[in-house]
Amino acid sequence: MAVPWRSVLALAAVSLVSCANESKPQAIARLAIPRVPRVAAASAPTPTSVTIAPLTPELRAKGFTECNPHDPLGLGPYAPFRPVPFGKILIPKRGGHTADMGFDVVVHFHGADAVRKYLVQSARGVVLVLVDKGLGGGGPYTQALGTPQAFPLLRRGIEQALRSHTGSEQAHVRHLAVSAWSAGTEAVRKLLEQNQPGIDAVIVLDGLHGAWKQGAPRVQSPDSLDARFIRREIALAERARKGEIVFVLTHSRVDPMSFPSTGTTAALLLRELGLAAAPVASAAGAFGQLSSVDERGLHVWGYGGKEELGHCAQLCVMTRIVSELLEPAWGTPAMDRSGPPTPHPDWAFRKR
Repeated sequence: MAVPWRSVLALAAVSLVSCANESKPQAIARLAIPRVPRVAAASAPTPTSVTIAPLTPELRAKGFTECNPHDPLGLGPYAPFRPVPFGKILIPKRGGHTADMGFDVVVHFHGADAVRKYLVQSARGVVLVLVDKGLGGGGPYTQALGTPQAFPLLRRGIEQALRSHTGSEQAHVRHLAVSAWSAGTEAVRKLLEQNQPGIDAVIVLDGLHGAWKQGAPRVQSPDSLDARFIRREIALAERARKGEIVFVLTHSRVDPMSFPSTGTTAALLLRELGLAAAPVASAAGAFGQLSSVDERGLHVWGYGGKEELGHCAQLCVMTRIVSELLEPAWGTPAMDRSGPPTPHPDWAFRKR
């Protein structure tokens, strides 16, 4: 479903990233970022690439955009959806686990169907848990994850689904990442507030908005923001710099006018850490990467795009994060991609 832009800003900010906003639409989009061999490693960046089917002019003519991505594979190499608390889970049909039945899991909040479309094309073997509360803003995520018991309930549901799928009581979560886009960031903020254990990576796609400093002019400047509002994210970033966890924060150039932008909030976070973003020469069109901070497990990436499609383009960055950061750091076992893709259950009822 396409995302109505005016509703997005009114509800709290959404963020999808175009995998195929290249200047030559027929070209395959190749997304290069530093490879991190292990979470705690501080090695020199090594560019790699991930290939995603491009959003061609023909597909755009059919109504597909960065806010309504094309769906070339359905569920791809994953088994049909299984329900879990608050959402649904995609488990590799074959493979994707260690000898002792350990699985690496990514739980994503908001914009979940777009993330699914991208990751079924590119993931090596992670399990995908998709939680989407629609266009109700951050409130439904705050409500769903508002108690300390909610996330452990979700984790138990994930492991139950893994055991049911494999037929093995040994099946378990080996590594766990939580990611969010836009309003889904409120779910991640609740988990940080609760200091939930067992989370190996936190990803926030164009969704972290700070708060104005009392009495300060309401302009997009770090000087106008109160750092106390993002103190948990600052603490998380400090842990990531030490290699204790992976924390990826992305931002666009969208100015929501009435509240601090994700770019201004990211600039404040970096200032509090004593870090400065380095410019990135990007060839990925209007929504390409413009800046980067990469220090052990901490990655703060800035992108172009001041309007709806640039905001929507952010979700595709999950392909880079999973394939170039998480799976290499975790040594995620490969799933079997042979055989025909699993069709999406709604394919018969919607335009492809």
